[in-house]
Amino acid sequence: MFGSLIVDIKHLRRVFGQFATGVTVIVGLDSRGEKSAFTATSFNTVSLEPPLAVFSVSKKGQICSHLLQCETFIVNVLAEHQADLSDLFGRLAAPEDRVQALHDMEHEWGARVPDALAAMRCVPFLTQDIGNHMLFVVRVVEAVFEEGHKPLVFFSSRYQAIQGLIVPECPDVEKIS
Repeated sequence: MFGSLIVDIKHLRRVFGQFATGVTVIVGLDSRGEKSAFTATSFNTVSLEPPLAVFSVSKKGQICSHLLQCETFIVNVLAEHQADLSDLFGRLAAPEDRVQALHDMEHEWGARVPDALAAMRCVPFLTQDIGNHMLFVVRVVEAVFEEGHKPLVFFSSRYQAIQGLIVPECPDVEKIS
């Protein structure tokens, strides 16, 4: 038995923090061209066929209500040299700093982080109200990636670096099914 069913929230946050994640900046675009962006470590893949991914956002902030109106989401997977962008969109930064950063990310998709490890243009597929978060399942309609960068990793409530490989070579993922 693992113990009590009553879980201390602060303790659980530390337990969840033991799961290393990548870091994304997700930009939502509505039909009027209005943008909002936030840092998410809750991004994950769901399916290749159809191409689906998922992220969640707290219902407390204003961003959630805007994201529910969005027609497009740009998911930017950050490289290790982009922690400043993660901080900008993950903390209470000055609004003018966020506006300028979004302007600097102008792209034919609407907004994309230059030099990001990967980017995906997505459209809404499903939303679900769960606990204190809203879950967004999105369909990937375009995707690009850059080689030669290491990912920005978040572990134990701070950024971490990937130091080396455990297994020098991976099997050919195209042959795995």
